[in-house]
Amino acid sequence: MLRKTFALVILAFASLPAFSDVLGSRSLANRESGHSLQKHQSHAEAEKVDLHIPGEVSGNKTFEQDIGHALLFRLVPAQGGDNAGWIIEIVPKAQPDDGPVEFSAIATPPYHAYSERCIATVYGRSAGDVVNLKERQFFFVNSIDDEHRAEEVVNATLYPTNVSDADRVRIVAEQREIQLGKGELRILKARVGHKLNDLGTIDWLRFELDIEFSSGLTMANIIARVARPQ
Repeated sequence: MLRKTFALVILAFASLPAFSDVLGSRSLANRESGHSLQKHQSHAEAEKVDLHIPGEVSGNKTFEQDIGHALLFRLVPAQGGDNAGWIIEIVPKAQPDDGPVEFSAIATPPYHAYSERCIATVYGRSAGDVVNLKERQFFFVNSIDDEHRAEEVVNATLYPTNVSDADRVRIVAEQREIQLGKGELRILKARVGHKLNDLGTIDWLRFELDIEFSSGLTMANIIARVARPQ
């Protein structure tokens, strides 16, 4: 029975379009190009984004912006010391009583590793390497309920669990129903510091952010991306 269920999971992945086909190809060279400003002069118009936000942040300060839909975009200082950088977050304006929740981590793999949400000297990345990755794309769920459902999807499809066969089949079907928003942050300017025998510091950042609440993607696309890495 377990083999049959696993086959259903794989079949669900195989029927999805490739993640890169949906998004369009983005080479690492293009994302790290020093010509990103010229390239993206009409980016907001081309992508038909819902929201375009310029911003800057320095030191160990938090950047926070209301983006509508009862959501906040935040750049939160990363753990690991002074001026280690920031982590991208999308959070509800009103947190649930049972504890804080964040909407982008569950929808932006890789999990438990460096992702484009990390503008920080984490996982051994130096400050110079971090700010040279100019374009950062992330995805997010749109509600607390969807975050809980997405977490269930990730745990049941990617990690060993005690989920029953019937629940696993249900979860595979539900992943197509969890709609995702998309964000793209572009680093315009940055100031880094250097310390001996250290990864360096990220002292200041100027950026622009595009938010799209209906990206056309679901958690099924995210799971397929993890199952079939490019």
